[in-house]
Parts: sequence; C-alpha cells; structure tokens
Amino acid sequence: MISFQRDHFVNTEDLVFPFSDDISGTIRGYRIFTACRTVNGKIFRLEDHLDRLYKSASSIYMTPPRTRPDLKKILSDVLEQNLRVRPENLLIDIIFSGGLEEETMKRSGKRAHLYVVVQRMIQPPLEYYEKGVTLATFAHQRMLPDVKLLNYIGAVIAHQTVVPQYHAYDTLFLCPLDNKTILEGSTFTIFFVTKGGQIITPPLDGRILDSVTRRAIFEVLGPIAGMKPIERTISIEQLDDCAEAFLASTTRNIIPVVKLNDVSIGSGKPGPITLKASMLLEDYVKSY
Repeated sequence: MISFQRDHFVNTEDLVFPFSDDISGTIRGYRIFTACRTVNGKIFRLEDHLDRLYKSASSIYMTPPRTRPDLKKILSDVLEQNLRVRPENLLIDIIFSGGLEEETMKRSGKRAHLYVVVQRMIQPPLEYYEKGVTLATFAHQRMLPDVKLLNYIGAVIAHQTVVPQYHAYDTLFLCPLDNKTILEGSTFTIFFVTKGGQIITPPLDGRILDSVTRRAIFEVLGPIAGMKPIERTISIEQLDDCAEAFLASTTRNIIPVVKLNDVSIGSGKPGPITLKASMLLEDYVKSY
C-alpha cells in the first residue's frame, strides 16, 4: 500500500508522525480525520467526507494543510498508485495534524500537516450480518461531538469494561447527564425500528457526528415507501417499543443489532426492515 506523508508518497508501513515537528498533534491532540472507502476505483462519497473534514478544521480553528482542490489531486494520485498494482477496495484515512505555535496552545497561523493513510478494506465476518451483534451501553459523550477528532478514549475504556462484561461486539454511548439518552456508537451511527415499522435515529443536535453513511441511508431509504428514517431522541427506556436495530458505518455498511447489554431487541434476530435496508444500501454502494 502507498500512502502520503506531508509532501511525498511512502509505503504505508513506513509512514510516521514526526514528534518534534508536530508537537501540537502528538502532545496536544490537535488532529482531525475522516475515514473513507473506495468502491469501483473511486472514493465513496468523497465530497461528503471533505465537507465534514474542512468543517471540522474550521470548528477547531485549524488551518488546513492543503486547499480542497489540491487535496483531491493528491487523493487521485494516491488512488492511481495503489489501484494500478492492487485493484481492490481500500480504506483511506485523511488526517490533518498540528498547526499550533511550537509547544504552546496558541494558534500560529501555519498550516496543519497532511497524512493520507491507505490500508486494505477489511469487512466484518459474514456471521455478524447473518446473526446480528450485541452492543454494550456506556455513559460517554465525545468531546466536540460534531468534529471528527482523533480521540477515542471513551471507546477504549468501554472496550476494557462493558464490552467484555456483556460479550459484546462494540459499545453504544448514552448521554452521561441522564445515562439513558442514546447518542451514537464508538465508530458508527445507530438506528432503531419501532414495532410500527418506523426507522428512527438520534438527531443531529450537536451531540453526535454527522456520519457520511448516515447521510447515504437517508438518501437511499427516503424515497422508499414506509422506510424514510426520522430523527428522534431515543431513550434506552423506550426499547420495549423497538422491534429491530442496526448500526451503520463506512467500513461496515449496515450490521443488525440484536441485543443491547443482556436484553434482546425484538425477536433477538435480524428483522425484515433491517435486512431490506441493508440490501438497499449494499446495492447503492456497489453501483456507486
């Protein structure tokens, strides 16, 4: 795999984040990113990813390392180099790092550094899609939730505590103010299907990330009769009214969720609406 480090191409295994020349990234955590996938030789919904990346930079007063057209040219070159020898789906992390004044937390005005990290796209086991997964709840709200920061401490702690406790696949964050309002997963958006067949998901109210796959699901399912998702605040206390659930992300598409902690959702098996939504999204991705 060929990646891009600041101003030159490198083998992915040789890519490094210089310490002394990026103190604000390595010590201060001043880094943002977006994780993309390729489909049919193209980056899936690249414009959405760039919209969110540059919006995130603006939100934290970071000067982007490249203009949007320059970054798109670099990404095109990265794709060409990789797909020429390995025509397979790729996972591409675009990272903006640093840009503060030396070791202080003052804004220097200099640009952040650019890293484009390329790896093979590896999807979860087929069993997860066929049987569904369990999620464990954890009271946590990410710092600056609408910014895609390179900080996953809440997820890391959850995976050391509640995830093994419930033999779960991953964690679902609850608002720490009430320990019951459902927010988002560690790296995914959550959707529920009510017993009446309505697909619901937490709203973009500043407490969750504007997921690119979430956007795709709204576009794909919106025109389908009876499948248009709606945004609604969801409490863990309302799960008795839910017949199905599924998670969605760039690297997974849709995976059914059949249990939350030790409580089954609906029948405890992937439901028909989830399976239909998964098929529709999969078809959309494949034809992108």
